[in-house]
Amino acid sequence: MQFNNTRHTIEQTLKYTLGIMLILVGTAGCYYSFKGSLPSHLKTIAIPLFDDRNAQFPGVRENLTNKVINEFISDNTLKVVDESKADLLLTGSITSIIQQAASVTAGESVNAYKITVNVKVKCEDVKLSKVLYDKNMQRYGMMESGEDTEGIENAIEEALVQITEDILNDTLGAW
Repeated sequence: MQFNNTRHTIEQTLKYTLGIMLILVGTAGCYYSFKGSLPSHLKTIAIPLFDDRNAQFPGVRENLTNKVINEFISDNTLKVVDESKADLLLTGSITSIIQQAASVTAGESVNAYKITVNVKVKCEDVKLSKVLYDKNMQRYGMMESGEDTEGIENAIEEALVQITEDILNDTLGAW
């Protein structure tokens, strides 16, 4: 009798384990995509060079534009094309880059700075002549006090990476 109970328990354990393994194998290749949520007429996007109303840090607009383009290419939901062939038009402008104290010691000396990048972004459905969103985005990066130009560039880079992700998510999630 003891043998039957042990055999029954082993069979249950094997069935349970096999079930779990099938679920894991079945879902291992799954990922979430926005392709199904986009209207069928939207297949392409144009991303012209962002404006830079700030102009305090050379190369930031090119850097941001390239990051946004590369993010859409990597995502592969929409094909990046020239404006004349685009279903969506994504335009943007860097409105400001602000440095402010983020951490101050008791002696009132600054330990760290917060570099905030503000961007205005507009996404339009060209085929339907409809604005999907027109919004201001703001992200920041941190730099230690006493860091040189490279510290500022790294903080700006940190903010641009976050803004790029926001732009992709807002564009694909606007439906």
